Amino acid sequence: MKRKLLMILSGLFFFCGLSVFLYPTVQTAAFRQAEKSVIRRFEEYRAEEQKEPGQAVDTPENSLNPDSTPPTEPPKAFPALWEACVRYNTLLPETQGSSLTAQGMRVPALDLAEYGWEQEVFACLSIPSADIETPLYLGADSTNLNRGGAILGQTSMPIGGESTNSVIAGHRTWNAILHPFVSLEKVEVGDLVYVTNPWETLTYCVIATDTISPNDLEQIRIKPGKDLLSIITCTYPNTRRVLVTCERINEKEDNP
Repeated sequence: MKRKLLMILSGLFFFCGLSVFLYPTVQTAAFRQAEKSVIRRFEEYRAEEQKEPGQAVDTPENSLNPDSTPPTEPPKAFPALWEACVRYNTLLPETQGSSLTAQGMRVPALDLAEYGWEQEVFACLSIPSADIETPLYLGADSTNLNRGGAILGQTSMPIGGESTNSVIAGHRTWNAILHPFVSLEKVEVGDLVYVTNPWETLTYCVIATDTISPNDLEQIRIKPGKDLLSIITCTYPNTRRVLVTCERINEKEDNP
């Protein structure tokens, strides 16, 4: 009887230990599957809305910098949202110097619902070389960081254009889950990065990788005349930040 009881207890301990060992793997798989579902819904919603013809947007009239070139041609859908994004990006170079703070980065640049966008996700990030694919939310608060990539407030909306730098942050790991950004250190100069927003897919090329201090804001500020994308995550241990800097290029994939 004792022997049988010992065997049962040994089996229970084994399965408990196995469950603890497998928990991170199972949780990570569930998280990645949830991200794929969110991306699929974003793509379906975007494709459906693009079928509907939209009114043209007079971006030069709303631009406060007449010398700048509009980032792309007028969109087919959500013209009011497009106009708001262009206006925000145009104003930002003048205000970012004092507004790029920890609190400011948590606040979304725009309230998407005000412009008829019915998704919480504004864009999707893809880095094939590092097997990274994740939805992007506006505002780097804890909720958004826990469920994907976050576009920092007081950085450019990811629609491209001169004097823009859209900064994306994401967890490396959280609550035993391996987030996609755990692979960011694999990214190398020359790799391609894609950002799909409500209107088009933008193509970027990695021009620099670095490890910086968490307080080094100069590295993620707008650079005059440049069309940039910056991607950051924490190192292991969590003392510094991995920074990948990308510059927009013209590619065949860079189409609506």
